[in-house]
Amino acid sequence: MPISEAHKRANAKWDQANLMTLGVRLKRTDAMAFKEYAASQGKTANALLKEYVLKCLYPEDNPQTDE
Repeated sequence: MPISEAHKRANAKWDQANLMTLGVRLKRTDAMAFKEYAASQGKTANALLKEYVLKCLYPEDNPQTDE
């Protein structure tokens, strides 16, 4: 069942109030290499960057493992 227009508006309103987009500018070759690296890890570039940010902010929630 498709999402109603009212639900879409409510989601957009919540996102605007609670989320923020961070960005980074890289040389095109570096950005493409990072995207390829992320794909090789089975993740998106966004997922890897988000994971890194959260590890920096909350190191106690991300115990180090020997990988």
